[in-house]
Amino acid sequence: MSDIDRRLRELTTRLTEWWNSNARSARRRRGSAGARRGAAERVQRAASRVQDFRQSERGQRAASKLSDLRASEAARKAEAALNDLRATEAARKAESALADLRQREPVKKAEESARKVMHDLFTGGPETPSTPSTPGTPGTPGTPS
Repeated sequence: MSDIDRRLRELTTRLTEWWNSNARSARRRRGSAGARRGAAERVQRAASRVQDFRQSERGQRAASKLSDLRASEAARKAEAALNDLRATEAARKAESALADLRQREPVKKAEESARKVMHDLFTGGPETPSTPSTPGTPGTPGTPS
């Protein structure tokens, strides 16, 4: 009888752990879904405000001044200086070091998590399994096609 009692206790313990972990997971999912919804609403409000600003007279004037600034001689000189700087040996070494860093697993995971969060924010929900999730894949949200 003691063997049966022990097995029953083990079974009830495992069932209790399973039940509690599922309840915790459900609470976490509900909490994160609410946070995602709130973040998505804030993103949509911000996008609406940006659109309103672009259509306003102030926004039109700012866009015109920015365009004039980009076309100015000083901007062309700054762009040339930046391109010269990028062509230096130090810049190439820094670019190589950054590329190496981005290949590390923790950085890749962080980039993937950030991409998923941004996707969720802009679509209003979690990513579906049928959506491509490889960065740089044409059709993937947030990457050029």
